[in-house]
Amino acid sequence: MKQTSPPGLSPDVAGPPSRSTTSLVAALVLAAVACQLCISMPTPALPDIARRLHADTAAVGLAQALFFLLGGLLSVIMAACSDYGRTRALMIGALALAVVGALVAAAAPTMAVFVLGRTVQSTATAVFPLALRVMRQTLGPRQFGRAMGLITAANGGIVGLDGLLSGWLTDRYGYRSVFLVMAAFGVLTALVVGRTVPEPERVATGRLDWLGLTVLSLALACVELGIGMAASAPAGGVAGMLVLGALLLVAFWAIERRRPNALLPPQYLKSRQAWPVLLTSILVTMGMLSTINFVIPVFSQNHDVGYGLSATEAALLFIVPVCLVNVFLAPAVGTLAARVGWRRILRIATALTVPVLAALALGLSSRGLVLALVVLVGFGLAGAMTPLNGLSALLAAPQSPSLLPGVNSAAYGVGSSLGFVLAAQLAGPAGAHSADGYRAALWMAALVIALAFGASLLITGRPDAPGERI
Repeated sequence: MKQTSPPGLSPDVAGPPSRSTTSLVAALVLAAVACQLCISMPTPALPDIARRLHADTAAVGLAQALFFLLGGLLSVIMAACSDYGRTRALMIGALALAVVGALVAAAAPTMAVFVLGRTVQSTATAVFPLALRVMRQTLGPRQFGRAMGLITAANGGIVGLDGLLSGWLTDRYGYRSVFLVMAAFGVLTALVVGRTVPEPERVATGRLDWLGLTVLSLALACVELGIGMAASAPAGGVAGMLVLGALLLVAFWAIERRRPNALLPPQYLKSRQAWPVLLTSILVTMGMLSTINFVIPVFSQNHDVGYGLSATEAALLFIVPVCLVNVFLAPAVGTLAARVGWRRILRIATALTVPVLAALALGLSSRGLVLALVVLVGFGLAGAMTPLNGLSALLAAPQSPSLLPGVNSAAYGVGSSLGFVLAAQLAGPAGAHSADGYRAALWMAALVIALAFGASLLITGRPDAPGERI
């Protein structure tokens, strides 16, 4: 596929990037950080939110659930709209609404108003796939690889570090200060994006397939709701929601077969440039994120069978090192993947993570060994997520280059939810008295990553772009 650069961007050469390219990448990294702050920064403040707004845990959980549900849907919808022009305007609009949502949440007198603010703030999650669209259309292959590594580092590296900042702000000033910081960062990012990011060319023709987009969004909503309900709702309700989601996906397929301006043409959906990428994304986040963000932190804070750490100690010992690994490794992974192939790096990362997870399950009783192995899982995460982000942009359908990154963002949400639900079920109530449930969750993660390696073998390159290193 021929790539074009807007005025002011240098062609892709082996030398150092131009000042305009550096400014563009810096702006997109800022956008990724703003997106990630809205996702993860409120988490340490949740108990303070419930206390100050006189609400229970269920109400706070509802605000979080609505944020993630609507965020996944908006990622798909705004990505589809961006293919018809005004990508930069959509990015700025998403950031502006996220700022409004953060201010509403900060000033909320009641939980109902806080839920409203958090819902509006969910527009921030659409910024990431839009940033990938800009990168794909404005940067050459090597520049794209470096930028992909940096944006993945921003996404992965900020998790944990922003949690420490959020915890400190909450302890010192209360939860409202956390949302004010997010709002200020969002304003800064919107200004930088408006001055720096070029407007990519419109690539889609005709009219947007609103019927297909609506059905696809409803299908994803049902699947995510069904997974999210699995931990607390009756089995019949969960199954009904998942079945409805599957039926809507079948309906989406039928609609796309009959429309000349299909959102995702059936021949593309059937190709090995689309569904294996999404499947691998679901499996990678399901196995690795459940380990890093749930199993190990929860086990380490267990006073009976774990290490009896505080929440801050657990974060410093087991989460922050993974963040630092992402910060330093992801840019190198992106640069290397552009030279040797994105699929090759993805396959190496998933293959090497399987024995690491197995060793975690076997050596869970040793804190030092677990720390070393968790850092290695961080290497695997950076080595898998950077290529997956890159492949979602490189293998997107030519007529809708933003949609696969948008749907891939939703796939991350599905995989994360599945991983947390399964890990929680495996650890279960027995986790208070035995480490066997935690070990079972780690064996599950190892199996899932082995399946992710298998799925990655099914990904193929674009037949119309044989020169690209996919």
